[in-house]
Amino acid sequence: MLDEWGWVGDDVWLAHGIHIDDGEMARLGTAGTGVAHCPSSNARVAAGMCRVTDLRAAGCPVGLGVDGVASNEVGGLFGELRQALYTARLRELRPDALMPADVVEMGTSGGARCLGLDDLGSVQVGMRADLAVWPGDDLGDIADALTALVLGPDRRVRHLFVEGRAVVADGLLSGTDLAEAHRDLAGRARRLWEA
Repeated sequence: MLDEWGWVGDDVWLAHGIHIDDGEMARLGTAGTGVAHCPSSNARVAAGMCRVTDLRAAGCPVGLGVDGVASNEVGGLFGELRQALYTARLRELRPDALMPADVVEMGTSGGARCLGLDDLGSVQVGMRADLAVWPGDDLGDIADALTALVLGPDRRVRHLFVEGRAVVADGLLSGTDLAEAHRDLAGRARRLWEA
């Protein structure tokens, strides 16, 4: 049916990807159709488990998504990295079904491929200079920084660059008076409650 609607191709991505049979998976992989895997949303509403490793093996670009506030109030990618890792391992009953590097790839270049954006998702010459830097203060970071980042405690980004421009520096939003922003937000919230 997706073929009939023109929803199969390298310019298409499907949300969730939880009810795809082997034949459909092969067609999607051959066509390069992407899948936005939303593991926390799928778990919350018990919709099913995405066959992430099978989709990737079939050639489908797989990115990570957070779905929406109806099924994921946090909306943060770190939780999805962990949830994708744990869900794949649980589904396959194998601790090596996905590794931290796999979910980071899904959250970066996998998502970029799903969206047809070939100038982001990795750090190399000619790519957009989007880069996030997190603190690496724990002893666990020394042995395996990537695993510590994915499976360790949540961390606030220390520095964030978007297309080469510093948006966050030393953990603070650049060019913003945070105290003034808090006052403004509090005033707006108060007016909403009074309305």
